[in-house]
Amino acid sequence: MAVQQTLRPYVTAGIAIVGCGLIAATPVAAQQVGGPTIRDVALTAGGLPDLLAPWTAVYNQAAENATILTQNYFLAPGVAFQQIMANQSQYWQSVLDDPSTIPTVMQQIQSNLDAVLTGYTLQDASAETIATVNFHTLSGSDLNDFALGHDLLYQLLPQFLPADLAESVTPIVNYLASPASAILMGSIGPWLSPWVALMNSVQDGDSFAEIMASPLDGFLNGAKLDLGFLLPLIANAGLLPEGTNITHLDFALGGLLSTGSVAVGPYQVTDQGGDVVDVHAVGGSIFNSLGISLETGILPGVPLDIESYGVGPIAAMQAWGQTVGALLGSGWEGKGPIEVSPPWPGIGFPIVPDDFFDDGGTGTAASTDFFADLAGLIGFDA
Repeated sequence: MAVQQTLRPYVTAGIAIVGCGLIAATPVAAQQVGGPTIRDVALTAGGLPDLLAPWTAVYNQAAENATILTQNYFLAPGVAFQQIMANQSQYWQSVLDDPSTIPTVMQQIQSNLDAVLTGYTLQDASAETIATVNFHTLSGSDLNDFALGHDLLYQLLPQFLPADLAESVTPIVNYLASPASAILMGSIGPWLSPWVALMNSVQDGDSFAEIMASPLDGFLNGAKLDLGFLLPLIANAGLLPEGTNITHLDFALGGLLSTGSVAVGPYQVTDQGGDVVDVHAVGGSIFNSLGISLETGILPGVPLDIESYGVGPIAAMQAWGQTVGALLGSGWEGKGPIEVSPPWPGIGFPIVPDDFFDDGGTGTAASTDFFADLAGLIGFDA
């Protein structure tokens, strides 16, 4: 209760974040209040090394992101398909071993299908599905260090909304935190980020070489759009409690190789030398792309920050595959280090039991009982 009371002004401000997310997600660059600002561009005077330095930094960041994406892929290529095939192998083997499990198997298949279909947009999804998906779409919190993430904001937001407002806002928030929103942002991010990165570089008064390299940096690694122009609108709207002041608001646009940052993991695998290797998990969402800093009267002098994380198209698709695997039982879910293994060892063709066609001297083969039980299950007399 104490934590909720402390965070109440912060969570109330999340209502404003939802509106900001809808505005920022629209592929239109908002005009800064007060007109454009012209800044001097610094000239590069250090020769070739200084000219190449910005391009080197862009490449190095892209290489780090590409490494993370590659490591994620090789954890289990096509993990969603692997998990589907592993599940099907187990289902068919279960049916061959005991036909009375058919209703249970069919129910499980239907449950898995519902989880995947509703998990994509988080519309009409169960609490269990939402919790599993959020590990792959929202950044994590660490209350021991008072490091707040989007997962905590998402969980507490409905508790501080009026009942009539919560019913209409919750589906919107669910979509903003869904894999569908991550794929949407991953699709448009690389096309908007170069322009945002160029604008930021000019506004910051960067050198000519840095300005020239900024569009490529945005395309590959993403950029952050400053939403400071919305702060007066939010303050005048009366959404914030007295004594609460938002000092920063931004929206992260992913580049082609942007990885995002989410609560799940890190994933852990064992290399050939027997050492445990941590693999940074990828993923995100529109909700995860929003960053905010504010001050409250409850904690004077202590700024509360949630960092924004942009997600790119590759990371969004990889995270969706890993989310599907988690929804189907791969175990790739939860906070903290997670030992992961590819599902493919569980894939195999079902084996017909030895006594399926052999009566073993009893006069009745197992296949006879199988088809008799099957006929009974579908409503026919054997």
